[in-house]
Amino acid sequence: MKSTSLFGLLIIVVIGCLTTFTSAFNFVDPLEQDNTAILETIYGSVQGLVYDNYAAFLGIPFAAPPVGPARWQSPIDPKSWAPNVLDARNFQAGCPQMCELPPGTCPNVTSEDCLYLNVFVPLSVIQNTTSSLRPVMAFLPGGRFEQGSAASTLYIGDTMVSSAEAIVVTINYRLGALGFLLTDDFTGNFGFQDQRQALYWIQNNAKFFGGDANQVTLVGQSAGATSIATHITSPLSFGLFHRVIVESDPWTLGLKTQEIAQQYSLLFANAVGCSFKNADCLLALTVDQVLLGQQKAQQSLDPLIPLASFLPWTPTIDGDDIIDQPLNLIKAGKFYQVPMIVGSVSEEALIFIYQAAAKNVSALQYEEALGLIFLNHAPFINDRYPPIVGADNRPVLSTLGTDYIFVCPVRNTSRYIADIQASNNVPIYNYQFQHVTGADFWGPNFPDCVGHVCHGSELLYVWNSAARGGVPLTDGEQQLSINMNNYWMNFVVNGDPNVGLPVPVEWPTYNTTTDETMIFQTPPFVQSGLLKSQCDYLDEMGYDNPR
Repeated sequence: MKSTSLFGLLIIVVIGCLTTFTSAFNFVDPLEQDNTAILETIYGSVQGLVYDNYAAFLGIPFAAPPVGPARWQSPIDPKSWAPNVLDARNFQAGCPQMCELPPGTCPNVTSEDCLYLNVFVPLSVIQNTTSSLRPVMAFLPGGRFEQGSAASTLYIGDTMVSSAEAIVVTINYRLGALGFLLTDDFTGNFGFQDQRQALYWIQNNAKFFGGDANQVTLVGQSAGATSIATHITSPLSFGLFHRVIVESDPWTLGLKTQEIAQQYSLLFANAVGCSFKNADCLLALTVDQVLLGQQKAQQSLDPLIPLASFLPWTPTIDGDDIIDQPLNLIKAGKFYQVPMIVGSVSEEALIFIYQAAAKNVSALQYEEALGLIFLNHAPFINDRYPPIVGADNRPVLSTLGTDYIFVCPVRNTSRYIADIQASNNVPIYNYQFQHVTGADFWGPNFPDCVGHVCHGSELLYVWNSAARGGVPLTDGEQQLSINMNNYWMNFVVNGDPNVGLPVPVEWPTYNTTTDETMIFQTPPFVQSGLLKSQCDYLDEMGYDNPR
């Protein structure tokens, strides 16, 4: 087997780990409704749709279109459309992408004009039956910083707003080269700045939708979770949110340095036939040329930095906005101290390993892959995660990828956060989603996730989307979905997952002494010392080693 194939055996964990691999829903569009309502924003009025227990205002611009000379520029405020009323009854385009997510999760339409958000509000706001402002949940979808969209019926916040009387906002941001190109002329991090621009929009407009700008919970999964880790360590974002929920962040992978980001931007420029220093040539590219060039550039693997090679468009450490790797800043106590929920699912890496290796992986191939990735630490890893001679080692690779990239860094990071925030009585809560869904909701292209708990499995439950997607849950599974929704929304509303809506078991705050994690099963339970021996072992090696 060639080295680049070995490379893929472990590295492919990364290809998708910032991708929201959610279920292959066959959605029936619920957003067909004749009843409408009009609310204000600082830019003009918006007309949305009213349902039995919530209202939806879709496709509201939070920034000017990043098109023409505004491509690869920081976002700016949208122009006012007053005195006209904006039609906010339909989702707007997702950002340009070559989407390979499961069916039902890719945007139907894409465009560079994609900086839109969606707002879901309780019916009480429309009916003027409440005078108090309600907490806000702002959601950043995943997708490897190259795919995904807020314009998905997976992320309709109907259960959330109706159960907790909260406001839910889902947010688009620029992806791939259009979101993160770094050259002498273009400073990069545009997708990250888009997220912050949306948070500014919430600060300025939440009140018009019944939302409290002083109670914003920032929630994200996968790439969205990596974004949140970056926001809590970027001082320019401090104060724009007040709680966070971080779902399945691959903490180990980190962000790009400027040097590496420029290397991959140079590969992109070469792929599209432009000089790295020729801004006019880059700006003249069509969207299709950008996407094709992005795809071509990613085929050029740098064996010295393999993980970065598979994630060319993450945010970049610029020393000003993004100061350092989030994990480094958290360890140093340089982060925004807010109540947090942080967690993972139990088989995060399985989908990526089985996508990379269609056939069995031998013990020799496994050991070669470890050497390529971990260098002198390979024996250390091999001792704890030994291959099985004569057997398929994809399950071993899956366990290693899950523990090293996701689960143990969650615990490691939480230990630092818990110790630092304890003096200010600011809580952190840990979880792991472990339930194997009985129904096959992955579709024909992801058979290896059937009967497993792959990356993104929890989203079906958090958003209570099964019925909308035609996924038959058992009574116990439906109750788990209600429980998770209640925990999440209790935290959004009260900063404590146990206060508010009914929950089956007390979720303890995380601390290094008890090391307690909420396990989401049917029913949920609390476990102390989740993967303690494995994580103690990996903590000793550290999480900044793999290339």
